Amino acid sequence: MAYSPPPGNITSSVDLFSWINSTVNNWFFPGVIVAIYFIIIIKLMFKTDDLGKSFASASFACMILTILLRVINLVNTGFMVIFIIATAISVAWMHFENLK
Repeated sequence: MAYSPPPGNITSSVDLFSWINSTVNNWFFPGVIVAIYFIIIIKLMFKTDDLGKSFASASFACMILTILLRVINLVNTGFMVIFIIATAISVAWMHFENLK
């Protein structure tokens, strides 16, 4: 499938990434973040055998990435909030696991 070239002059990497994201209807960076999330969680589950810590680490890393991408307007606020909530849930999960 052919895409039209970027309009105007691209002078920064943010312009390039904005064009890439807009070309695929703003699904590029959310897809990348979800892929990173699953890679982290699966890798840590096999390494530590602790789902709570794996979930917390993956959620926190993706939360930081989505906040940075939201600042430069490459993901929407709702997507960022999903990872903030997932991080809060994972913190509570780890807290209750430590109480046992």
